[in-house]
Amino acid sequence: MSEPSKINETVQGIVLDCIQEVTTQGWGRIQIEQGAAANILAGGGYIDSLGLTSLLIAIEQDIEAELGFTINLTSTITEITPSSTNPLATVGSLTDYIVDCIHNATVCGGV
Repeated sequence: MSEPSKINETVQGIVLDCIQEVTTQGWGRIQIEQGAAANILAGGGYIDSLGLTSLLIAIEQDIEAELGFTINLTSTITEITPSSTNPLATVGSLTDYIVDCIHNATVCGGV
């Protein structure tokens, strides 16, 4: 699955599935029907700290299971500087960040 559009599509599907799990458990309110434009931490989106941690871990596990890439979102996202673009703003920004991690393992502590 090396075709960039396929990876992006798969990652976005994983992100949306994991968000659905988190919202079903009551840890957040994210309107996934908006797809890539859905706010996670940007205006209108809400996810509590337990939900965010659960979301990042679920995404890490699903990326490894489905794509065979190991990434460490839970530590790298906390290292983002205030001047950086927040990968947790929307589904699209998180998807782009993860795809970047897959293509550049050093970005996200991947192997």
